Amino acid sequence: MLLVDDYELLLKQWAREFTREGVAVSNATCVADAIAAAERERPDLALVDLFLYPPETGLQVIEALKAFDPSIVCILVSAHLSVAHAMMGVRAGADDVYFKPFSARQAIQRVENGVLVQPEQTTPTLDQVEWEHISRALQDYNGNISQAADALGVFRQSLQRKIQKHAPRALRTGPVGRRQRVQPSAMRRKSDP
Repeated sequence: MLLVDDYELLLKQWAREFTREGVAVSNATCVADAIAAAERERPDLALVDLFLYPPETGLQVIEALKAFDPSIVCILVSAHLSVAHAMMGVRAGADDVYFKPFSARQAIQRVENGVLVQPEQTTPTLDQVEWEHISRALQDYNGNISQAADALGVFRQSLQRKIQKHAPRALRTGPVGRRQRVQPSAMRRKSDP
């Protein structure tokens, strides 16, 4: 099995969990490392995080792995997925999409002898459908909230509240490689006396 994530602490945690389940694991943090590991280890399964250190993404890793060996079962994982992200993942070649957190046992049960086992279909909640629709509109309008709000027929402020409720906080890499929260520009401005 190949695990691809830019967060090394999480890679170690996943590796321990899969090793306890009796699965041989290789780790990678970028596209080049993932291809090198795939050439060396010939994995049946790859779990790939969607958001890697820019400019790379998990979509690029999946495309590269599928170009190298189309039989590798690639699963796209992220804590911040939308339907738009899932669709991009499937277009890139992902065989399945997981939300973090998930257990090693869940992933292993979905793949038997290199073949993906199809789960039972579940009906999405109203909240999930709404968020998927918002995500698609934002993608269609390149993240422009005003245009997306107009297309959705809602006020801009209402859309912003819904986005804040669902969207992840922005992160950036600091000078020593640690992740730090980025404050929205409106919060950085000092108020006039």
